[in-house]
Amino acid sequence: MPETRDQDPTSAQVTFRTIAHLYDSDDPSPEDHRELSDRAEGQIFRSVVDKAKGSHQELRETIEIILPASDLQPGRDSSIVSAVRSHFRIRAEDMQRSMRLTQRAGIREIRLTIAVCVPSFIGIAACSQFKGDPLIEVIENVLIIFCWVTIWQPFQSLVFDRWTQSVTAKVYRRIAEMEIQVRPSGS
Repeated sequence: MPETRDQDPTSAQVTFRTIAHLYDSDDPSPEDHRELSDRAEGQIFRSVVDKAKGSHQELRETIEIILPASDLQPGRDSSIVSAVRSHFRIRAEDMQRSMRLTQRAGIREIRLTIAVCVPSFIGIAACSQFKGDPLIEVIENVLIIFCWVTIWQPFQSLVFDRWTQSVTAKVYRRIAEMEIQVRPSGS
C-alpha cells in the first residue's frame, strides 16, 4: 500500500511497498508504457495536489517515487519515470475527450431545457392569472421548481463539470511534465 511522506514542501514523495502496487496488474505492455494502478494514480495525484503546511504553491514541483531496493534493477528507474509520464499524459487526453463529451451533452441539455421550459413558462403565466386558487398555486409552484431543476442541469454540466475536468486535465499534464525521481527506500 502506498504512503506519502512530506519532508520537502516542493516535493511529493510517494512510497510503495512493492513495484506491484505501482503498476496495473492487467496491463501486459512493456514497463515504460505500462498503466499505473488506480491506487498509484490516486496517490501520486493527491500527493502533487496536496499543499504542505505554510506553502503557497498551487502544486508540488517534483515527484519522488520510493520503492524497495530489491525492485530497482539498474536502469529500471527510467522505465518507471517513462511509465508515469505516459500514464498521466494519456489520462490528460482522456479528460480532454471527456470534456468534449460533457460539452456536447450540455448543449443537448440546453435544447431540452428550452423545449421543457417554454411550455412551463406559458403554464406559469397562465397560472398567475388565477391567484387564490390553492390547486392552481400548487401547479404554478411545481412548474417553477420543474424549470429550476431543468435549467440547473445544463449549467452544472457546462460550468461546474467542465471546470473540474479542465483543472484535473491540467494537473495530469503537469504531472506528466514534472521532474520525477525514483529511489530505493531507506536512502
